[in-house]
Amino acid sequence: MRAAIYARVSSATQRERHTIENQLRSLPEYIRAQGWSLTETYVDDGRSAKAGKLDEREGFARCLRDAEARRFDVLVVADVDRLTRTDDMQERARILGPFQRAGIQIVTPSGGALDLRTMFGELWVTMQALVGAEENRKRAERIKSGKLRAIAEGRKPAGPTPFGLAYDRTTGKWSIDAARAAIVREIIERVGAGESCIVIADDLHERGAPSPRGHWTRHKVWQVARSRHVVGVWVADKARRLSMPVPAIVSESAFQAAQAALMEHGKRGLRRTKHVYLLEGLAICGKCGAPIAIRSATRNPRRTNGNPSPAAYVCRARKLVHRGERRCDATIVLVADMDERVWHALASKIRDPGLTAEIEKLDRARSANRRNWKSDADSYRARLARLQHAESAIVARFRRGLISEPTFDNELAALGREKTMLTEQIVIAERAAAGFAEDQRPAPDVVAQLHELASASATPAERRRVVEAIVAPGAVLDGDSVTLTLLVEAGSRAERGVDVEPSFAVVPG
Repeated sequence: MRAAIYARVSSATQRERHTIENQLRSLPEYIRAQGWSLTETYVDDGRSAKAGKLDEREGFARCLRDAEARRFDVLVVADVDRLTRTDDMQERARILGPFQRAGIQIVTPSGGALDLRTMFGELWVTMQALVGAEENRKRAERIKSGKLRAIAEGRKPAGPTPFGLAYDRTTGKWSIDAARAAIVREIIERVGAGESCIVIADDLHERGAPSPRGHWTRHKVWQVARSRHVVGVWVADKARRLSMPVPAIVSESAFQAAQAALMEHGKRGLRRTKHVYLLEGLAICGKCGAPIAIRSATRNPRRTNGNPSPAAYVCRARKLVHRGERRCDATIVLVADMDERVWHALASKIRDPGLTAEIEKLDRARSANRRNWKSDADSYRARLARLQHAESAIVARFRRGLISEPTFDNELAALGREKTMLTEQIVIAERAAAGFAEDQRPAPDVVAQLHELASASATPAERRRVVEAIVAPGAVLDGDSVTLTLLVEAGSRAERGVDVEPSFAVVPG
């Protein structure tokens, strides 16, 4: 008789205890003792059998395909809960149905063979699955209660220790990890000074600095800079927003300076990247209409397999895969070549006297409709105050037992997301109100420099400023060519007799 083995452990802890090796050692011995032939072994190491986790079990998916192809007669498992511990009838049918239809028996060394085509076999497997699901539920409740008790007592509930701190489980005391805390202070200082997260990550990686887990990345630097555990407040349970005091690594003022820099520049730093691209944020794909993204240049061997990668314009839909096919197969265009051709074409357009007249008229229209950022900031603050009042009311109702705990958690989560959004909008509006004259540079100032920039050697930043002043968003990038639309009005051109084409294509020379 042809036999197959399915071995599984559900957690990293079980993996470290080598329980998967125990199954792979004992089950083949059992098969040999029965006189069967072993045809295949399927393994899911660290994959849970709880409801909703089925799609993560790659080994079991292969086992189901082979069962439907009838490549074995019996499936040997250490216990039925290795297959399923779900109380979801539909998911249980997805798991056991292929074995039942193919007439494949489920065999355990302790219980023998179970034929799912019989009432007893189906009933026994179902009962084992329900018992396993109930054990999971009780275990989860015990873990949850233990975590809440630990948080209330100031002890670490579970999971990794916040980066830069140390925790002694025997004494329940927190302390500062000197080596990692120095990295935290460096990150906060460099981010506060306006340095890019990706630059900091590359520097820390090259130096071999201690990291939270794995190598340093832009996101890990951002997480350290954003986490309030560095100022002595660790959110130990994010779902319930339960925090606990821990030793502070940096001062509150240094932390707030880093937050202001991140709010202004985002994760990467002064711009989306540390380079300037003429069509960034302005171009769309000519094939599918999706925005054009930047694939930044990098010479870091851990990202490029040892080969330098030049900056390029890439359709965002290229990364989306539907039924095994890319949503878009648009050509990847190198930034250096495209930007040079775009600037050469714009320099020719700048020499047209009709263009400067239209830019001046456009600026006058913009100046007449300037946004009142101060009023916007005041309205955002009023909305934030109303949300804070609503949050206090929800907490009061929960304490009186008028709403359930799940409803309480969902309401707080929704209010928290809206409060975060409003806080960011307030910062943006206040910054715009304070620096409006600098941020909204009038077009005539740009127009006065157009001819000079067209004939001189302009810097990338100057070129980008000119592009933003005279090119409308929505430039169509199609292969090696791009179609640009100038910010001029057709009606005024006809009235004034100005001969300026608003749209033109830039093609390879």
